[in-house]
Amino acid sequence: MVRAAARALRASAAPAAPPPSASDLSRLHAFVENSARMVVVTGAGCSTESNIPDYRSPHGAYSKGYKPMTHQMFMRSVFQRQRYWARSFAGWEGFAMQTEPNHGHRALAKLEATGRISHLLTQNVDRLHRKAGSNNVLELHGTTHEVICMECGTISCRHELQRTFLELNPFAAEILQQQEEAISHGKLRVRPDGDLDLSDELAGRFQIPDCTQCNGGPLKPDVVFFGDNLPQDRTDKAQQAVEECDALLVVGSSMMVLSAYRLAKTAAERGIPIAILNHGETRADHLAQLKVEALAGETLHRLSILAADSPNLAAAV
Repeated sequence: MVRAAARALRASAAPAAPPPSASDLSRLHAFVENSARMVVVTGAGCSTESNIPDYRSPHGAYSKGYKPMTHQMFMRSVFQRQRYWARSFAGWEGFAMQTEPNHGHRALAKLEATGRISHLLTQNVDRLHRKAGSNNVLELHGTTHEVICMECGTISCRHELQRTFLELNPFAAEILQQQEEAISHGKLRVRPDGDLDLSDELAGRFQIPDCTQCNGGPLKPDVVFFGDNLPQDRTDKAQQAVEECDALLVVGSSMMVLSAYRLAKTAAERGIPIAILNHGETRADHLAQLKVEALAGETLHRLSILAADSPNLAAAV
């Protein structure tokens, strides 16, 4: 029964992986129970079981030749911004509106509700942790649910921009329908940041608005693009959270991005125990006292079953 439930949790974006061993589950159980102010760092592997692809797994976006938009490319020309927004517009509905948290997101939200997790630091831009019920979330790379003007800094709602795109581009409704049909037949998949592949001809026709507050500033999703840096205040908050915690749990992240790896280094330098739950090698493996090589959602689901025998942890997960 447990195996059947675990298989049901897997989604097409999650890589094939064996279930966690009983020994690994027991050790992870003990790691969580022994903490009272745990910081959790999550990455793309926490959302693959919600059918959001990652970048670095064997079947991730990089393996298919995908090259994400960089900050420099986005700011360089109007066409690059048209291209980005057209693709993001096409994938937004499936990425933001129809994607649900998986058992990993929910288990972490329940742990936070008991006070065991002090901070949840996520590299993901999908906002699924908040949707699952986590409150003390720091979105290290921002979120696609908000839009920022690169001129005046005004933050606006992505849902409003989506409606504006439809008003400016009457042909866009047909694009959405075509993309939804392609996705439903398995011919097209949403990429890790929620965009879909569209022709340059369509992108060139796609009209994008400027900021209404300063009448001209270019609009960008409020996310950290490749080639960009994390805002300093966000970096400082993350570092402080790790410095004040009593345990660091990494879930579904390869820790290849330097800003995330620095958090693990900070914990290691302060003698804070580190556990990593990730399918595949991570940059911080040598710093961890515990490494569980398995899928995040499946493992946290199994952990919740194991926790049923523990009065302390059962209430948490």
